[in-house]
Amino acid sequence: MRVSLSRGPTQRKSLKVTAHNEATPSLVVPRKELVIPTPRYCESFSQTRRRPTSTVEIGPVRVGSEHPIALQTMTTTDTRDVAATVEQVKRCADAGADMVRITVQGRKEAEACMAIREQLFKDRYDTPLVADIHFQPAVAMMVADAFEKIRINPGNFADGAKKFEEIDYDDPSQFQAERENIRELFAPLVEKCKSLNRAMRIGTNHGSLSARILSFYGDTPRGMVESAFEFADICRDMDYHNFLFSMKASNPLIMVQAYRLLAEEMYAKGWKYPLHLGVTEAGEGEDGRMKSAIGI
Repeated sequence: MRVSLSRGPTQRKSLKVTAHNEATPSLVVPRKELVIPTPRYCESFSQTRRRPTSTVEIGPVRVGSEHPIALQTMTTTDTRDVAATVEQVKRCADAGADMVRITVQGRKEAEACMAIREQLFKDRYDTPLVADIHFQPAVAMMVADAFEKIRINPGNFADGAKKFEEIDYDDPSQFQAERENIRELFAPLVEKCKSLNRAMRIGTNHGSLSARILSFYGDTPRGMVESAFEFADICRDMDYHNFLFSMKASNPLIMVQAYRLLAEEMYAKGWKYPLHLGVTEAGEGEDGRMKSAIGI
């Protein structure tokens, strides 16, 4: 019997054992190949299959893989103008919108939200209303009494107005320690939404990442995802799961990259939260429709 050590085309070693009698079969030990796994961000690369998700309850509307895709739009009125906002919500609902988002900039707008919700109920419109919140946790607490869903922006909910300053995080533990400030401001809203069965969208916006996230991760899809996860971790710690994510950008390519990374990370974590898809600041008319269609 002859034992020989040979190298293949890739210079990897293979062991071959051959008997002197050529009629005897050879024993060949196959070479081990290095396989780099493809990141998983969807159920199939060749078929249209929805990613299995949990169900988020937004008033009478259910969102998730077990339900039809829900359509959301937003008003363009001054929220303080209750009559005009109510009328526009009705027009949106009549046109087929399942939910309508309303911007809530401050306390006066939050006070108007209760009147808007009450008038719509009187007019027999139970279309869920979504409060778009920026900068003010106190306003979010107020409007949670009226609306079925709260959208918070991780980039400015706790950090306030955007600052174009670079923070030097020589010690990563300093970056992690600052998460406690987020928890202090965000936990009361989570508790209220949980008690009232309100839904929440943790909606990262590429154009409004906080100085803290920009300094640590840069202006990247990774920063967008990690920014949202900081808030999601607090929700999960408080056993609140009636939320979903969005990763919006005005550039459809960045939007797609961020959503794929988000989905990949959720697969890795075993999370099954739904996604809200959209291109921010898409524009009007044909250009806006094209950008939205490409991104979605």
